[in-house]
Amino acid sequence: MTSPSRPNTSKLLICERMDNLIGFAWLSRSTEENREISLSMFAVAPEHMGKGHGRTLLEKIDMIIPKGMALRAECTPYSPSMKTMLKHSGFRRLPQSIVPTGCRGLDVYIKYR
Repeated sequence: MTSPSRPNTSKLLICERMDNLIGFAWLSRSTEENREISLSMFAVAPEHMGKGHGRTLLEKIDMIIPKGMALRAECTPYSPSMKTMLKHSGFRRLPQSIVPTGCRGLDVYIKYR
């Protein structure tokens, strides 16, 4: 799998074992000037949570992000396990949050390569 390097592109990464879907991640990049790649979606099937599959998928993502780029993740307050995994994987929480209409707010995490 290659990294999202062209403007307005996205990549879907699938984690599976013996035709069983374990999880997926969707990476996107909006412009060439933007030095960030967004982790737009990230999910692990409930029956596979807590077994290291999410961390492994995040490590694979980290390996395809080009040097000099940042990986950005926005996380809801309803996902403490995702926040913990991001922190343990070297992400840092930015001081600002994003508050879309009708939401409690999204915490922003970033990891530089």
